[in-house]
Amino acid sequence: MKIGIVAGANSNLYASTLVVRLAAQQDAPACIILAEEPAWRRLAAHVRVAGGRATLRKLARHYDVGGLPDRDARHYLREYATGRGLAGWDSPLTTLAAGTGARVVRVPSVHDPRATDCVREHGLDLLINTAGVIFKPALLQASRLGMLNAHMARLPRFRGMNVLEWSLWFDQPPAVTVHFVTPSIDLGDILAVRDIPVARDDTISTLRSKSYAVMVEAMAECIAALREGRETRTPQRPEEGKQYFVMHPALARLVEARLAASKTALFARRTLG
Repeated sequence: MKIGIVAGANSNLYASTLVVRLAAQQDAPACIILAEEPAWRRLAAHVRVAGGRATLRKLARHYDVGGLPDRDARHYLREYATGRGLAGWDSPLTTLAAGTGARVVRVPSVHDPRATDCVREHGLDLLINTAGVIFKPALLQASRLGMLNAHMARLPRFRGMNVLEWSLWFDQPPAVTVHFVTPSIDLGDILAVRDIPVARDDTISTLRSKSYAVMVEAMAECIAALREGRETRTPQRPEEGKQYFVMHPALARLVEARLAASKTALFARRTLG
């Protein structure tokens, strides 16, 4: 099966770990589409979707060198990669492509026609989204099977943004869902749902960081199942869930307080099974 990766940056720990994990099971990507949009365009898009205040908070976290999100994601992905003997998990995607022979196509946007042309020229069977953007039908329909995404919550209940936080708000165990991407947000067929392990000292940030290793393994399992023709597709209906948007900081603080509490319904369910 010929696979392509869509990434928004050359240095993307989730994407690079996924590439080496797939290579380990003989599913190395044939093509990597690097859609490196200008910073101003990404910033403008984030403001449109999340608002100015949320964008400023995201920028502050991103440029805090010692900030938890980047450090913890690296920690958990390193732990995952070391446990599986995956070398090169933190390498730039172009470096990994040079080692596997994958073609790299650099475009300013996932909507650039060259991205779709690359998929068709290589006869790709499947695309994997690691870019975190909304796609137009042209690219979604360019490969034989479509595009897969790893969503940071349990579908179909939680669609949209900040869904890990919203899962915790409703006392639901945090999870990752692998699903097909459709023009309608987070409504494609589901292939797998995997829980994110929760510890007593976890925060929203650490759970988010843990999720990436869960995503990599779940995605690799789903791709193997598709290759072998043993996948199970579960269709979604819009009425089975809701679409959520950026969580207000005041609500996020309440979620953090719940995580810090010694006894919550979430931990009781996780502990007692």
